[in-house]
This record gives sequence, C-alpha cells and structure tokens, in this order.
Amino acid sequence: MKTTQTRWRWLALFLVMAMVAAACTRETSDTTEAGEDSATTQVGAADTTEGEAEPTAAGFTYTVGIFEDPNTDNPWAAIDTESDVWTNYTNPDMASLYTYQGPTYTLIPLLAADDSPPALEADGDNYSVTVNLRDDVTWSDGEPIDAGDIVFTFETVEKYGGLGGNFLTQWPLATDPVEDDPATDEDETATAGLGILSVEALDTQTVKITFNFEAGLAVWPFATGVASIYPEHFWGPTVDENDSFEGLYARSGLGAPNASGMVSSQREPGAFWRNNAVADYWDRGSRYTVYDNGSVEYTNASGTTETYGGDPRGEVVADYIEGPHASETVFSRYSDQSSAVLALTEGEVDFLLNPLGLQRGLQDLVLAEPDLNVTVNEQNHFRYLAFNMRKFPMSELSFRQAIACRIDKEFMANSVLSGAAISVNSLVPPGNSFWANPDLTGICEGQEDAQRFETAKQILLDAGWTWDVEPEWDEDNRDVIPRGEGLRGPDGTTVQALELLAPGPGYDPLRSTYALWIEEWTVDLGIPLTAETTGFSVIIDEVLAVDEGALEWDMYILGWRLTPFPDHVFDFFTTGNDSADGGLNTPGYSNPEFDALAADFKSARTLEEARDLIFRGDAIINDDLPYVVLFANPIIEAYRNTIEFPFTTVLGGLQNFSLEATVTSS
Repeated sequence: MKTTQTRWRWLALFLVMAMVAAACTRETSDTTEAGEDSATTQVGAADTTEGEAEPTAAGFTYTVGIFEDPNTDNPWAAIDTESDVWTNYTNPDMASLYTYQGPTYTLIPLLAADDSPPALEADGDNYSVTVNLRDDVTWSDGEPIDAGDIVFTFETVEKYGGLGGNFLTQWPLATDPVEDDPATDEDETATAGLGILSVEALDTQTVKITFNFEAGLAVWPFATGVASIYPEHFWGPTVDENDSFEGLYARSGLGAPNASGMVSSQREPGAFWRNNAVADYWDRGSRYTVYDNGSVEYTNASGTTETYGGDPRGEVVADYIEGPHASETVFSRYSDQSSAVLALTEGEVDFLLNPLGLQRGLQDLVLAEPDLNVTVNEQNHFRYLAFNMRKFPMSELSFRQAIACRIDKEFMANSVLSGAAISVNSLVPPGNSFWANPDLTGICEGQEDAQRFETAKQILLDAGWTWDVEPEWDEDNRDVIPRGEGLRGPDGTTVQALELLAPGPGYDPLRSTYALWIEEWTVDLGIPLTAETTGFSVIIDEVLAVDEGALEWDMYILGWRLTPFPDHVFDFFTTGNDSADGGLNTPGYSNPEFDALAADFKSARTLEEARDLIFRGDAIINDDLPYVVLFANPIIEAYRNTIEFPFTTVLGGLQNFSLEATVTSS
C-alpha cells in the first residue's frame, strides 16, 4: 500500500506515462488494493464529444456501494496508519503541487504554476527547488491556497516527529548525520538523515523546498511533489493546541476544507458516508482533453488553454468537462461483497467500489444484468503473505522458505481460484511492465506437490530443525502420512501454536481460501498454524498498530494498491520504515544491503538507474521472504447504464480515481 495521498497519487514521469498510456491502449488495465492503500485523482465527469462543452447540471445523487467502514473522517489520520482503501475512497482529496491525470497518469500541475516540476539546484551544501504557485486555486470554503499552507503542512509533520504511514515518504524529514557503529553489522548511515531541511514561503505564490541531499525521482517529484497539503486556516488552531498528533487526529474532518469538488458532510458508521458538491469549486467548468501519447490539453473556465506532457497528438482517450456533476455522493455500506453486488444489480447503487475483484459466481451475476455496463482492467496490486520477523519462528529464513516452497501459486490461481487470479512473484505486478522484473521465480516453482513437500522438509532438515514425529510423503495416498508433530527450531525451541490472519469469506473469498490452503500445507510440515479469518479492519489495526502490545501477530494475508512509480519496493522494507515506529514495514525486516540500495534509489536521477535498483531490491526481498507475494487479479467493475464516466479503460480501474458520474437518462 503504498502510502496514500487521500487516494494514491499514481506516479510516473512523462516517459513512463507514455509507456503506461501505450500499455493501457494495448491491454485493458487496472490495478490496486492494499493493506490497503489506494490512490486516485479527482478528474471529473462524463464522456464528451466535440461541441459538448457544458457540464451536466448538478442535482442528482450519485450512489456508491462499499462493504467495509472507512476508519476515519480525519484527512491527516487517513494518510497515516488509519489509512486503508475504504478510508481513501470516501475522504475527499486534499491539495498537492502536482497531480496525475487519468487515464494516462500524466503529471500535471494542481497548485503549481510551473508546467512540469522544476529541477533541483545546488544550494550551498544542500539542494533546493523553487516552485511558483497558481493564484486561482481555492479551498472548498473559498479561501485561497498559498505558500503558507505548504509551509504549515511541512511544519506540522515536523512538529510531530514526521508522523507515520504515508507521511514518512511524502514529507521525509532531514535529520542529523549518523556515524556508522563499527560494533554492529548494520550500516546506520545508509538512509539516515536524508530528507527535507526546510520549506519556506518566499512570498504568497512562491515556495522553496530545501533538501540535505540531491533528491532523486523517488523524492522529487514523486513523493513531495504530489504530497498532501492542508489548509492552515482550518487546522492551524488544532495543531497549536495539541503537543501530540493524537489530538490532531481526534478532530473530525467532516466539513473540513479540501481542494476537490466535494466536501464530506455526514458519516454514519456501518451505514453511509455523504459528500456534498462544492458549488463554487475552483476548477468547475474546465475542460480536459487527454491524448494517448500522454499529452493533456487543459482549458480553464475563462477560456485559457495550456498543454502538459508534450505535444497533443494521436487518439483522444478522454475529453470531458470538470464538474461536480452530482449534488452529492452517498457511499452506502453493505455487510459483504455478495450483498453489495446484489444492491448493484437491483439498482440500489450506481457503482460498486470493489478493490478485491469478483469471484466467479458474482461475475456471472453482474454479466447477466442488462442494466449494467461492465469493464475489465488489469490491476497494479498484489496480495501477499507477511511474516512477523521479530518473533520466532518467523525470524528464521529456513522457516519462511519452507512455507513459501509449500505454496503452489499456479495451482491456487488456476485450479482452486478457477482462474480468478494470476500467480505473481515480483513486488511489481506484470501490468506495470516497465518496472516489473520478469526474471524472478518463486522458490520451488514448477515442482509438483510431492516435490514441494520433500524440498520444504529438506530445507528444514538442512537448517537443523527436528520433529518428535517426522512428516513423510505417502506415495500410495499422495498425501503426507504421518504429518509432522513437535517441530523444534535449530536451537531446540519448540514451535508453539501460530495464527494466520486473513480477511473472511464474506469480504474476500480469494484470500480466505488461500489462508485455508496455507494452513493445510504448513500443518503437514508439523507447523501448528491456524488460519483465522476475521474483519479486514481488525487485521489493519493489529499489523499497523504501534501502541503497547502491538506486533504480536504471527502471519497475515493482505494486499497493497500501488503506484506506477514503484517506490513501494523500498518503502515497505527499509529499516527506518518499521511499522513499530509508524512506518509500513510490517514484517520488521532489516537488511543493511537493502537499506543501502534504498538510499541509492532516493538519489536516482534517471529512469534506467531507478529501474535497476528496483530490480535488485525486488530480488533481495524475493530471496529473504519477509513477504511471499501470492497473486494479483484483474478487476471487473460494473455500473448502472444510466451513468457515464470520462474513461473506462485504465490501468487500475475506475475506482482508482475520484470519478464523478453523469446522468444520461432518468
């Protein structure tokens, strides 16, 4: 999950955007879900053709189905450890210097007046970037957005020690240099201290950001350039009154100003969330024309046209007028995926937000409904098994290898899940082809069940594990008879009962089923593992908690929604991002070699250099196995044929964007 701007701002440079755009036109694409981060940008309204330049009149209620409660209505907490996919669906977008335009993910200005992010320049012993700001962008309450809001946001993050979750990457704080301790194996200097020294308002429309190193693409512009920015006039008094972030996060964000066309107005946990249209939204009536080469023509309401991402040419893949086109959006909560799909087919909701993909039975139900339009896109997400490496036996590489060996991903994807999933090994899914490492293979890949058992058992034996009852493969029964009992680690420690947390079948039958098979395979080896299916939010609270008593989990299965620029490969596993300290490294993984690559990645200035580092980091994780990447799945989305969207073919699917709908018939 990667971190989230109030919905992951998908990252990509113009070259990468062109690649992604080309890929999207060649193969229907979507990607996302997460532990579950999400990302999207507010884009706007219905498909338009030449001559259609007027937005549809507001007045209708756009209804959206969800089947999990958002965790918070506070937009600060939504980007920190309270972040999950449902929270990011419902919370309106904050401001940022730049944003990403669907369906090509072209980087375009939001607050910035500069068409593309300015380059860093040497500034004494440091490096800085100066960004000019537009003077026509306002918060949803009409207050102008200016450099003071950007300074306030950074200083708030700084006041609270960097905050956690996505803030660690969006606003990385510079710290004092750290000397390497020769008494330890860890290179303490690898990533320590690299970040932002200061954010200054040179005047109301100019901001200067100073780094203590030559920040690469992963930091500027792909992190700070799209980082969330908050209104000082609204949140400033709360920050002044609270010495700890808990006080800030405790304040409700309902009605809080943001930079989008909707503002949150009402929340009833377990029932619904309501956002209302901003009547004088600053971008209302603007026209966006997007070409398949990634270029964007933007004409504001006063008639001024600007072009971003190169010369407009090729096929027009989106052409629409910015709304809001509905008077309100209501997110209705359903108890599970099945009831939400039923609500869609029966006309209770216009669109279903479903980051999980549909199981076969629900797919058939949706496809058979004549009043629904259906899209299929490739996802940029993965589902994974995580190990708590702070605890025995998950701390033992041989233990993780043995479990990973027993998991037959191809069998699960093709047979058990009936083709509803695809097996993946890389931390970058295959749909993001520029960054995905096609050469990674899973441990024991290609082996049949008996071979996997024998290999997994031998891994444990070679590492010094023993049993009271050693498991054996019974060729006649094609099964493990007897199963292992009394498994002990290399130092003689007996493995106690372990728990695998996974979403329940009502929420996600794919991961629930996967958890039961993993239990079966591991118990064969004498590992006393029980699959515990439970609520999605329950798992999030446990694995991302940082309070006393946290980090007691053993293993879990979740997923991440990702950005095209795959900085998550390092963000999820660097030592400094440990979830015990508010980061997203839930396994507690720590590897000096990996941390050194992460430091190099932060400074990488070219796409080729960054890709090489991603490949190398991905390979290390594939060997060390803090995660076992399990599968991805295409996303099937359905919506009532009485509404339209500005585009439907896009990597990540419609739900990765704050897309408005427009009524086409009553």
